[in-house]
Amino acid sequence: RWGRVVPLGMLAAHVESTLLRAHLESKLLPSLTSSDERIFEQATGTPLAALLEEVRQLPAKSLEALIFDTGKALTKHPLNRRGLAVFRSLLARRHVDRVRRERWGAHALHDAWMRHGLLTTRLRNFRPGASNFSLTAEEVELLGLASGLDAPLSSRPLAEERVWVTPAAQHVFRDSDAQYRMHIDQLMPTWKIFIFLEPVTLERGPFHYVRGSHAASLRKLRWLFERTNVSSDKRTECSPRHVARSQWCSSSPECLRRVFRAQQHDLKRHGFHATEPLTVDAGTLVLADTSGFHSRGLGPAGQRRTLMGAVQTLDRPQSSLSIFQIPRRPLLADGLEGRLRPNPQSLAHRCPQRGLYS
Repeated sequence: RWGRVVPLGMLAAHVESTLLRAHLESKLLPSLTSSDERIFEQATGTPLAALLEEVRQLPAKSLEALIFDTGKALTKHPLNRRGLAVFRSLLARRHVDRVRRERWGAHALHDAWMRHGLLTTRLRNFRPGASNFSLTAEEVELLGLASGLDAPLSSRPLAEERVWVTPAAQHVFRDSDAQYRMHIDQLMPTWKIFIFLEPVTLERGPFHYVRGSHAASLRKLRWLFERTNVSSDKRTECSPRHVARSQWCSSSPECLRRVFRAQQHDLKRHGFHATEPLTVDAGTLVLADTSGFHSRGLGPAGQRRTLMGAVQTLDRPQSSLSIFQIPRRPLLADGLEGRLRPNPQSLAHRCPQRGLYS
């Protein structure tokens, strides 16, 4: 009389799958354009429409990883051969840029941020030797501009946030440091704050960045496809490097300097801008989209890097990290939070945590 009884678990899975697919179709895919279809196919050899048909057939746990994770849970997915990781990166970039334009398009630094993916500013309240100081409201606003979010640090709006800085433990240089290799942090937009409490010189390992390399250009998508187009039985790095580990050399300071310079020249040969070492004054905030190419600058092994500040907030008042990363929540899940909680097993292939890249 009542037909087949559907188990509660199956019903929940069906509802979850329906929510994820509706979110993808109505909230995310409209951010893509016909130009995006063209550069995606040029970069991967797969028509975007063909990949989307396969994406729409993915099980709920893969859709969860697509929407809720940073992209690292999909590192070994077989559809990467057809450009799934590239699609994820392109989709996140277009969605975040659209949201930022809607919320922050009138900000004086909006266009410069969109173009470069990098901002620097002298902090108004900084005083040499001070044990702590607060960011001004205008400086905190830059975190909203960078992320495109109204509340990038927590659930509270930026106007109610308080951000302050205390001296952090200093990094000690070592030749085997993996952060010397030019890399991107994630296959989606992500942002980091660096606050330097001492002058940064070339000899003290300045942050290196390639302006504009955060953008989803054809050359960037080709670069991503070359590094994510792997079969499921091959090991790949979660934060893709420009130079493979097997081609890197740190056996001597001379060898390290040679490969460090070579990677910069090679990126320029691929059509990207020249790598820029950020030599800045004490009391400078550097804000960077670290889905663009960046690395730590070289420094003499055993010596200490420039003193940096630990960024602390109302939600993280005891933070000792010298590199602060935003966002603290999934970018593509805007609108799903509170309606759907991802299954941790869908993100089970997440890469091991090894600290923040810089």
